[in-house]
Amino acid sequence: MMTAAIIPHRPVAGVWTSSDGRVSLELRADGRFIETRSDLSDAFTGVYVLVGETLKLFEDHGAVVSGRLVDGRLSLGTP
Repeated sequence: MMTAAIIPHRPVAGVWTSSDGRVSLELRADGRFIETRSDLSDAFTGVYVLVGETLKLFEDHGAVVSGRLVDGRLSLGTP
């Protein structure tokens, strides 16, 4: 029998866009995310977990990106 770990996280919904407007990240309340780029829609998709201020993006093809969400400000690539 396979069991899955349940991580209590805070669902959020919103779209964050890079300062140059070329990349946007949509976090959906259902726990999914969609990253789009100016030259490629749906560049990356997957699920996210937000625990406290720590954000983990688990891309559908296996990549994991860490970030932080503090006072509505999103930063990616942070430990």
